[in-house]
Amino acid sequence: MNKKYLLSFLLNLSFFVIFSQNEIDKFNNLQTDFFIGKPIEHDKKLDNAIQGNSYGFLLSWNENSTKNSKFNTLFNYPERGYSLLYQNFNSSVLGEVYGGYRHFTYKLNPTKENPLKLTTAFGLGYVTKKYDAIYNDQNIAIGSNLVASAFVKLQYFQFLVNKKIHLNTGLSLLHFSNVSLKNPNLGINTVSLHFGLNYALGTPKNIPSKPRDSANFISQQIKYNLVIRSGFNESLIIDSGLYPFYTVSFYGSRQMNIYSTLTSGLDFFDSKFLKHHISYINLEEGKNYNEDDYRRAGIFVGHELTQNNFAFISQIGYTFYAEYPYISRIYERFGFKYKLNEHLFTEITMKVNLFRAEALEFGIGYKF
Repeated sequence: MNKKYLLSFLLNLSFFVIFSQNEIDKFNNLQTDFFIGKPIEHDKKLDNAIQGNSYGFLLSWNENSTKNSKFNTLFNYPERGYSLLYQNFNSSVLGEVYGGYRHFTYKLNPTKENPLKLTTAFGLGYVTKKYDAIYNDQNIAIGSNLVASAFVKLQYFQFLVNKKIHLNTGLSLLHFSNVSLKNPNLGINTVSLHFGLNYALGTPKNIPSKPRDSANFISQQIKYNLVIRSGFNESLIIDSGLYPFYTVSFYGSRQMNIYSTLTSGLDFFDSKFLKHHISYINLEEGKNYNEDDYRRAGIFVGHELTQNNFAFISQIGYTFYAEYPYISRIYERFGFKYKLNEHLFTEITMKVNLFRAEALEFGIGYKF
């Protein structure tokens, strides 16, 4: 895809979303950041790919709402919006990347004149240079042009002119990965320092600062949940092919307050790629693993941060049963959950083995 066409599409999409907003209880601001950072060498195999400091810019549109909704009052009226990113890895191996994100910005000290804010964002990116066995065999970080991306940014604002223009500085962690849909897939993580400006469109309104009373009645009863997840992924072996996987999870959940739930349970993994991977290892390395015993089971604990019908999922687990220990017995899961009704919910999650993505999971669940 031509880079000019991609950038034009992202800009047009962003402006369409911006100008389609016409609710009177919302007001907007634009923010631009220039950043410079250093990709993290989390694997020695990335030594030839990381050649210097990266740099780029981030353009964000943010929306504030004064609406007294449950979500706003729980989280001190966070900003939400969309971001466009350009990053140059300053590397002949890694090239450049363009990204588009949906983000939320939380005010960590909302009563202060110069607020400290935390932004979390998830989206997609387009990498200009991917792995190629002939022309770019040093890029074992990214195996496809289209990648999943996320970033977290801690930022500090200093008011400059009539509270409409703000100077912002901050630190961010930016991640790109294709979640094992195409290997190689070590991924790229960059720690960056940000400098920029934020401009308020129109006159900012006073936003209520009193949080909702969270002392409402919360059921202490443990609820039980069954989730079935599926998708496609590839093993560590480059060009080994995509295979379906199926994950069944059964866990208990206990709501601690109106926005926080603790979870603990079991995972059962049926990953077809692993059967083929074990066969390859036996053939190439002279091992004697049972190719038919490729299924795994794990135990996990986790947390769900609730935002209206959405919840952010974070889990850490341990694979207690595995004939073939793939990458690591310790695994993590991050993603989103959406409540359809009191019993049914859907999920999009990423399963990770110690910072190395294994699969993008699509799931449907039932709460008993």
